[in-house]
Amino acid sequence: MGDDAEGGEVVEFPDMHFEGPNLDVPAPPPDLPYECYDDHNALALLNANAIRAAPGDVLAALDGQTGILLAAAAHAAGSLGLAGAVPRLQELAGGPDDQAAVEAAYALARLGRDDATGVLHEALARPVDAYLSPLLAAHFLARLGDPAGLPVVRAGLAGEFVASRMLACKALLSFVPFDAMPGRTGEAVDVAALFEQALRDGDQGMQGEALVQLRWAPRALATPLLERFLATSDDELLRGYAREALESPGPR
Repeated sequence: MGDDAEGGEVVEFPDMHFEGPNLDVPAPPPDLPYECYDDHNALALLNANAIRAAPGDVLAALDGQTGILLAAAAHAAGSLGLAGAVPRLQELAGGPDDQAAVEAAYALARLGRDDATGVLHEALARPVDAYLSPLLAAHFLARLGDPAGLPVVRAGLAGEFVASRMLACKALLSFVPFDAMPGRTGEAVDVAALFEQALRDGDQGMQGEALVQLRWAPRALATPLLERFLATSDDELLRGYAREALESPGPR
């Protein structure tokens, strides 16, 4: 401790170092379909933190990790088809960590435990600007063939925080199979309108995420959106993404 310029005592703190998970993971390969991004990112996150994609390592992570690495391990257990993880996933699905719970429920559904989707439906009721789980649940339910989370995605796209809007944006491609179908509240699902909203967002990352997804969308949906974006945007980086999406060999 020392004295400040006015004679008061100054408290000097030692250097403090806080360790957390390494979040620096490589981008997905350019030829990897967007529907595989979640699986890639979960495994890449584990690998960046010295957790291999081997079944034994993932099972150990389910018992020994917390927070984002626990959620990633739960996701990986589903993507790798680890039936031996079912008891621990069931425990996590009923646990207090909302992100790990929805990841575990999705993994259980992928492993054939359809009763786990109740956890995903419950998560939809949480506020999108306070929790990650409702937007993750909406995304995962759509992947499983259930568009019940569409109102949550709409709310996320209009959210206050970029993180919420980005999570909502990442779910858009999963709702393409439900385009023009009646929603739960009677309105038709309009995926093009959702993409338009993302492309008008003031955040460059949001716009880029939407453009990347459109590379993998049916051409009848993607081409008008991409052409309008090119006609109105002066952001050269994003215009490059739009041109790549137009020229991509994605679904026709």
